[in-house]
Amino acid sequence: MPPTLSTTDVRGQRGYRVANALSYFLNPLVLPPVGFGLVQWHLGAGGLEIAWTVGVSLVFFCLVPLFYVLGMVRRGRTESLEVRDRTARLRPFLVGIASYLIGLAVLALTVRTALPLIVSIAALFPLNTLLILLINTRWKISVHMTTLAGFVSILLFVALTVWRDLPSDTEVALTAVSVAPLLLLLPLLMWARVRVSAHTTAQVVAGAAFGLFVPLIELYVLVYHVLDLAG
Repeated sequence: MPPTLSTTDVRGQRGYRVANALSYFLNPLVLPPVGFGLVQWHLGAGGLEIAWTVGVSLVFFCLVPLFYVLGMVRRGRTESLEVRDRTARLRPFLVGIASYLIGLAVLALTVRTALPLIVSIAALFPLNTLLILLINTRWKISVHMTTLAGFVSILLFVALTVWRDLPSDTEVALTAVSVAPLLLLLPLLMWARVRVSAHTTAQVVAGAAFGLFVPLIELYVLVYHVLDLAG
């Protein structure tokens, strides 16, 4: 007769499955195209330009890094798309940086609406990936948390900033009220990454702090002091 599972075991397995599904649903490579599309929508871009920007970001900020990691999985260099081994993360980071720079160049040459801001946001990806790479040489910070928290902080910054030379009706497309609930995803993902044993509590807290504050500081400096885009 097969052994029966206790209620605690069943709940534990269910919790692991939920945490694992949440980790894949909020994969770091999924969020950039969504973020670029929402920002352009908020700033009044037309449908075709939004579709183009989302497409470019999908290719260079998502698919190219994803296919590289898939190749690593097929060659046995990592066990999963999460690349949990800190020592195996160098090449995916470098490929990501190179792909982000190409995507940045394509966006800079083709985008018209809010070009300085779109380029500024795109520039955060190679810059902050480099910073995370440097941290990773010593310590395994959570990339899931840096990406989700960065996604939230960028959208909040854009929603709360009064932009120069924009019609007032663009402000209704993205608001702090609609973005703020995304903050609730942060503790959920922090729990998930610890629950699947991908990170320690310190690593997910550090990732969340990096993602929340570093992009905000960078955008504040760029928007208010370098490019003077805000009123």
